[in-house]
Parts: sequence; structure tokens; C-alpha cells
Amino acid sequence: MTGGGHVELVAVAFSALAQERELAWEPPMRQLMQKPENADFVWRRLQYVFSLDDPRDFPRLDLDWDAEGEEKLRRFVDQARRLAQASLLAAEDNVRISEEDFTGLEQVESNVSPPDVTIGFMTLLRQCYANDDEASFTRARNALNKHLSRARRVDLLRVVKRWQDAHADLLNKGLEERVQERLREDGVFGGPLEGTDSLIVRDQAPPHELLRTFWYGDQIHWGRGRTALAALQRDPILAALSDLQARAVALDFAHFYIGFAVLLEHALG
Repeated sequence: MTGGGHVELVAVAFSALAQERELAWEPPMRQLMQKPENADFVWRRLQYVFSLDDPRDFPRLDLDWDAEGEEKLRRFVDQARRLAQASLLAAEDNVRISEEDFTGLEQVESNVSPPDVTIGFMTLLRQCYANDDEASFTRARNALNKHLSRARRVDLLRVVKRWQDAHADLLNKGLEERVQERLREDGVFGGPLEGTDSLIVRDQAPPHELLRTFWYGDQIHWGRGRTALAALQRDPILAALSDLQARAVALDFAHFYIGFAVLLEHALG
């Protein structure tokens, strides 16, 4: 507190507690990133929550790839490589909320990447994310599974299934929230499980819903999400925090896709 009565509180996410953990393996494509330490932050959390093996351990498959399937896999890898080099992965987007002289009047200041950088990144991400895109995560995964099934590689199908399950989990609940749940289960905060659920900061909306609202309410299409986005934007604080959460969700998915792309690279040889 200063002489003028100014108090500044800095909120730190509970997931910072997970940052004390050692990385089980180096984040994929780290060497391509402008700020590789940001990848370390995301992958410490991903590794903490999900049982994913190092994608570089996936073996080269001497399979007779069909042309269409191989094209999808290589396209996904190329797109993930573009994501790894994107400047938004190095951004330090943040929101500052202040109250002047305890009057109850709150001011919101958003310091986020400019629209051209944000929209460009979201468009790149959508090609990996959206099921209807020809080289999305879902379609690339299905193409890989098709060949693994033909080769009767049940062991490798199980590896891919873990990535599939992690992806489904991330669609329905954000990584930050999942880390908090895991920390609670491990007794890192909150003591006994009973009665500690209220300590977890819950997402404002499931990640798939949040991305849909921003992408189809303004960023990629001014379409079916615009009503939901307009509702968010009526409250300046909710608008700023939702925007920040959508950016965080997008970055988590980007690093996840980059990891799966390295798995595909090794499968293709």
C-alpha cells in the first residue's frame, strides 16, 4: 500500500504449484519457438494431468500408407510446425482490473496481442482443431489408427488412444481446472478431499464452447456465435477474462497438437 491508498494484488494460478515438477521429456518442437520456456510451462501441466509418453518414442512404421491418409498426416505436421513458430506462443497477454479509491468503480485494462496476430493464430489452430477440416487432429488420428489396425499394432493403438482421451478431456474442461483437481487429489492444497471442491477455480465455460463463441462470434466468422459473444461483452470484466481464457485454451491446444504432430513425424519416418 502506498501513501495514496493504493493496493495491488497479483493473482497466481494454483497450477503454479505444478511448475515445481520436473519435465518427464522435453516439449516437442521447442527449438522452433520464440519463447521455449512458455512450452515448458504448458507441458509441465499436460504431463502432470495426462499419461502421455514422449511422442519421439513412437516408432517408425514400415507400412503401406495410402496416399490420402499420408497426405493428411503430413499436412497436420506442417500445420503444427507453423503453430510452433507463431508469435502468439511467445505473447504475454494479460488483464489488469483495478478499483479507484475503493469507490467500487472498476477499471479493466486488457494488454493482449493485436487482432491480426490473434486471428491469424486462431485460423491456423482451427485447421488442427475442427473435425470437419481435412487434416484435423481427429482425421489425422483416424488415418493413423486405420493403418495401425491393419498392422494389428494393438500396443500403438493404446498409445494413440491416450492422446485421443486427453484431447476429449481438454475439450470439456480446461487444463488449468484439471491441474487444480489433480493437485487436490494429490493433497497439494486443500487437505482432505471432502469440502475442498470450492477451492477450485472453475472455468467460465467449457473450452469447446468458449472457442466456438470467439471464433464464430467475431474472430473467424461473424456468425452463429455472435449472440453469445455479445452477451459476454456486456460486462467489461467478464469480457476481458473470457478473452484471456480463450487465448489460454488456444495455446494449450496448440502445444498439444504440436506434440501429436511429432508422434506422426516419427510414425511416418
